[in-house]
Amino acid sequence: MVKSPLFSNEAATDLGYINIREAKGGPLKEAKEHCEALWDLFEPYADAQFLVELRTNFDARYWEMYLGAYFIEHGFEIHAPKPGPDLGVDFEDRRIWFEAVSPTRGADGHADQVPEMKHDGTVQNVPEEKIILRYLNCISDKFDRQYAQWIKNGTISDKDAFVIAINPRGIGFEHADSEPPRILQAAFTVGPLYVVINRETLKAVRTGYHFRNEIPKAAGALVPTGVFQRKECAALSGLLCSRVDAANKPALLGGDFQLVANPHATISLPRSFRLNGTCFRVSEVKDGYDVTPETSKGARGDVDSKSASQGNHLLAEKSV
Repeated sequence: MVKSPLFSNEAATDLGYINIREAKGGPLKEAKEHCEALWDLFEPYADAQFLVELRTNFDARYWEMYLGAYFIEHGFEIHAPKPGPDLGVDFEDRRIWFEAVSPTRGADGHADQVPEMKHDGTVQNVPEEKIILRYLNCISDKFDRQYAQWIKNGTISDKDAFVIAINPRGIGFEHADSEPPRILQAAFTVGPLYVVINRETLKAVRTGYHFRNEIPKAAGALVPTGVFQRKECAALSGLLCSRVDAANKPALLGGDFQLVANPHATISLPRSFRLNGTCFRVSEVKDGYDVTPETSKGARGDVDSKSASQGNHLLAEKSV
């Protein structure tokens, strides 16, 4: 098989692609070498339009390639139906499908668009609700439309697990996460952190997280959160989040992954299935959920016991 080069002299419109392609040294040349190493692994599984779309939508296609290369490097056999989900892997007694998505800031001129991040020293508030809306929009698009179609036409089975893998780097303001992590704010009816202060001592006496089961759009429509808590989303087995891009990546492949399994899924992720990075283990309690972040190395690796805690009573189903 003749290998196709990842970068070519064909016309391109994506500045990220162009800058990395033309790099002669420094960090961008390192980014180019990194991308080419991923391509060496992923090329046999890429669709016919991959190299074309890479030149116009570099970050989205890079994320798909990065995810595929991660599983290949960790010894998984990859399934990549065309058309169909981006990739599937077999683990224990089930197949797990991953659909990679890279949400953007939203349509120009739209009232719900995430504003552009300024880099001129101006202080800006992070538009958390608009960012979460972008998460929810891409989850809805992939699950309600594409997943349903793949089930209908038999591309995948309803006995398979299905994970939406989100890379929100293109949203802006996504160089760092929030508290609680945004992937949890989309998955559950949880909002921002609050602190209760004693008026006399001015000391914090209690902290928690606001209940939030919907976010209003600019036009007034209410978008429900808590996708894992909605019966119509029971076929969604989990969510994966990563903020990696070609020039900004952890030293360990997949080192910034955040994986959260749906505790109400009809087809659950195997409990022993882990990725590099953080895996949020969720268990139901009387009035909500306990969430325990665990870190591990390798999809078949052991949990870092030092990272496992007793769990945090993070997510409540009723208002606080």
